[in-house]
Amino acid sequence: ARSTMQISTEVAGKVEQVYADVGDVIPAEGKFACLDNTFVKIDIESAQNDMAQHAIDIDFFKKQVSRHQKLVATKSAAISLLDELKKDLGNSQRALESDRLRTHRLQELLHRHCVYVPAGWRVMERYVEPGQWIDVGAHVAKVGDFSQLLVPLALSTQELIALKRVESDLKVYLSELDQEIPATIELISPAFDEQSHKTRVDLQLDKGLPVHRGGLRVELSLGLPDKFDAFLISKQALDERFEEVWLQRKDGQDIRVTVLDYQSNGFVRISSPEIKTGDQFKVLHP
Repeated sequence: ARSTMQISTEVAGKVEQVYADVGDVIPAEGKFACLDNTFVKIDIESAQNDMAQHAIDIDFFKKQVSRHQKLVATKSAAISLLDELKKDLGNSQRALESDRLRTHRLQELLHRHCVYVPAGWRVMERYVEPGQWIDVGAHVAKVGDFSQLLVPLALSTQELIALKRVESDLKVYLSELDQEIPATIELISPAFDEQSHKTRVDLQLDKGLPVHRGGLRVELSLGLPDKFDAFLISKQALDERFEEVWLQRKDGQDIRVTVLDYQSNGFVRISSPEIKTGDQFKVLHP
């Protein structure tokens, strides 16, 4: 997958509903699962009720302040009473703002009772079921972005140079699907593996992908000088016996060879100091 992540819950509670199973694509709203939010909704209603009460108090104190300002101007009321009313008005306004913030916090908490996943990602693993209690931080699923696939490679310096040489027209072969598709270099690590003496390289696949899933076998062909003086020969010409591999010349002479690797096209890469270009051998298994 292009990216993978473990999805966790930010609150504790009982799972009320799960909207996606393993293999499903997350829809546009991105909702994966929701927890029971009954008590949060009650707290929101309580905060909204308090806000309504504060709004009534504010309206009342505004009228009282306005009335007493006129009385104080005509010296018909004590200024201390006006100050007390202004204080009550200010306290009611601050209480209203405090409840607005509390409501905003509760609405955010309500939102977090649902677990969201980036839209278009696929569920790789699912860890919860409806009715299950989960704690804060519990993993609920593992998801991945399979819209693009990455091919991890470990290349030697010579292989990396050969890869960069064909970067503008880079293609790979999906052997299990018998299809060749374009690829791009996603990442070349600056680090160096001291054991393998190789560099990590990731190829990105997106155009022409017949399927969007992991586990595809990918072949990358690079033109490199063969340090083993190897030859390609049909597998039908090999005679494997006593844990050794032989070829038979046209005159019947047997030559022992070393198998370097088996190709997907039915050919075998071999090496032997007794073979030179142009030699002919019998097909032993037509």
